[in-house]
Amino acid sequence: MTDAVPARSLAEARKFLREELLAVATAVVPDQQPVVTHDPGPVNPGALFDGRGPATVCSITVQTGTADGAGPAAAVSAAAAALRDRGWTAEVAPEENGHHRVVASLNGYDVAVHAWSTDWRITLTGETPLP
Repeated sequence: MTDAVPARSLAEARKFLREELLAVATAVVPDQQPVVTHDPGPVNPGALFDGRGPATVCSITVQTGTADGAGPAAAVSAAAAALRDRGWTAEVAPEENGHHRVVASLNGYDVAVHAWSTDWRITLTGETPLP
């Protein structure tokens, strides 16, 4: 289980979130290597980021393929279970037009897991807490 104490600095928070997303993706599809598809580093989402505002959050996206024979509903259920095993509060949202998702939180961190009936991948996106 993950240590429930949140990271202190933004750099530590980013590292923690990245490791969590990769661990959950690996737990859901252990025979594939998850890929970080978006990690621009610390940003300030409340302003046009031109270097003047302080960085306040990190947003990270990880993707992996679906497990052989497993559909998107099974993938998001497995992700919810993996998140809960790591100390997160996770809820599977009702399916909407082939879109399956999980929303999860832990000490101000937020994660969403998406899988679609028409796609081969599982997408995990997370954001660090605001200071």
